[in-house]
Amino acid sequence: MPSIETKASPSTPTGTVTSNELKELKRVFEQLCYFAEKAPKKEKLKEIQEKLAEIRRPGNGYSSNEIPDESDSITKLEAEKKRLEDELKAIEARPDQHIKPQDTGIAMKVLGQRISKKEIQDLMWEVDEKVDGVIDWEEFHLMFKRNVEDTSGLEPSSFYHMVQFMIYDRDNNGKVSIDETMNMLYGRLGRARMEVAISRLFGGEDGTPIVEVGNQGGEIDFARYLTVSKT
Repeated sequence: MPSIETKASPSTPTGTVTSNELKELKRVFEQLCYFAEKAPKKEKLKEIQEKLAEIRRPGNGYSSNEIPDESDSITKLEAEKKRLEDELKAIEARPDQHIKPQDTGIAMKVLGQRISKKEIQDLMWEVDEKVDGVIDWEEFHLMFKRNVEDTSGLEPSSFYHMVQFMIYDRDNNGKVSIDETMNMLYGRLGRARMEVAISRLFGGEDGTPIVEVGNQGGEIDFARYLTVSKT
């Protein structure tokens, strides 16, 4: 039987799934479906968008309607941009939306965690109630609900930790901020318990200092999140 992470943590509090959490859970499910296929296309699309923005940046000596020596490049970039956008829309429009093992593995890699095929199988095993090798919305939702409502600490939670982190990371920058986390935890825990969970995640009980960045307070990456969540 696969090894199972069952420790309770401040990031897996008991309670019910709030309407806001359900909305964000659906977003993460859609993000993870065909993730391995979509990720390189999204990365390439981001590169093209940045190139176009740079070419059209004010101060380059021409407007977006007058691009002297770059017209051919612009045309090619715009065509490639549309192609990628159309391909992504086609993937997202598939009637069977589900998460495959490779999607889980690539998602973990993007979050900075390189895991083995066996570990990927263990993660899938936690959620794949139908034992068909993929995770659909019904299974995904059930996994989250079970973890949120778990009072025993025995519910397999490794996949849940990945999903919960992605729920908090609403801007998809690979980190979660105090502001992002507070918005989600307040509805489920109330102020007092939320502050305990925030202190645990972002510094306090274990002496780890909060990393102050940007306008969202402290931020932590997935590695830090896992370290705290599993202790």
